Amino acid sequence: MNTAAPKLREELELLRGMDDTPLIFDPVTGHYHRISPAAEVIVKHLDGSRTKADLVDFLSGGQSTRSAALERNLDPFLATLDKSGLLVGSALPDGKRSSDRTRSSMLMPRVVLTRSLPKLLEPVARVLRVLPVKYLAILLGLVSLAGYGYGMYALFGGTPPIAYVYVPAFLTATAVQLLVVLVHELSHAVVAQVLKVPVRGLGVALLFYFMPVAYVDRTDAYRLPGRGGRVALALAGITSDGIVCGLTGLTALTSTGFVQLSAIFLLSLQLLGLIVNINPLLPSDGYSAVEAATGLVDPRGRAFTVLKSVVRGRALPPYLASISRGAKASYFAYGVVCVAYGCVLFAGVLYTLFTIARLLFGLGA
Repeated sequence: MNTAAPKLREELELLRGMDDTPLIFDPVTGHYHRISPAAEVIVKHLDGSRTKADLVDFLSGGQSTRSAALERNLDPFLATLDKSGLLVGSALPDGKRSSDRTRSSMLMPRVVLTRSLPKLLEPVARVLRVLPVKYLAILLGLVSLAGYGYGMYALFGGTPPIAYVYVPAFLTATAVQLLVVLVHELSHAVVAQVLKVPVRGLGVALLFYFMPVAYVDRTDAYRLPGRGGRVALALAGITSDGIVCGLTGLTALTSTGFVQLSAIFLLSLQLLGLIVNINPLLPSDGYSAVEAATGLVDPRGRAFTVLKSVVRGRALPPYLASISRGAKASYFAYGVVCVAYGCVLFAGVLYTLFTIARLLFGLGA
């Protein structure tokens, strides 16, 4: 870092993104760095033409009180920029590049399979942009909700219970579900393309290093200033799954034999997929939608902090001490939902394991 006259790297982009938040985009690492409006003013003048003393004098307007406060805060801020690799002469934090095909974060190593989706999807996006997208999204959302309801009715009330595991039908359902997952991810990609924040790539990942999942990199959604677009992008996959769930339910109710059994297995897999996709404990589509709708950063972490403070009767940490009573109640409610979800998920896993054992080995028959 040039400590005499700090300068922001030339290729960095300063922009206003989600909820009009100032962001610095690093095209080398592909990362976005959130800064405050006050920091944005400083960053705009990090052109290498002023020393730190010159910056303090220029930005404070010669006022001694402001000058002293700015001088105290400038060094830590510049140190943060340097640690993030944003200043000329500073090193990248971990040597990663946005072009790397393999990455590991959030206990989830990833491999990018293709970066060609934007080119492939742009013709589709051009057609969709001329349509009343807002009303189309509402219509698809309602159809998806109806699809989930119809599919769950077919699974739990409209079809006969499964008495045994017919392996060919189960394998067929699994193969179809893989295609459904691909459609799920492509739905995210199409919405991102329509919103002009193309996905960076389609890939596969290992959640917790053992559970295979598909994903599209939607990092550039940070550029969307409005919450509506980010919510639509987060829920696009779940919406497409709901439509498929309805069609699968229709198939299960109007068919017999192998086809019906395959559809029932597929409905079970789709229910499992829905549970995973609305997971409030992991970086799921549902969690992304909550973040987008509320504009909050790490609502899960804050919710658990509030929940623990209430249960233990302790004061909130300083960064949450000034939140309103309504915000505190919302965080508490979200924390309770997370705990309840975890309990239901644990019970569901036990029930599923017992059911599989019963079907395979005749336990409890």
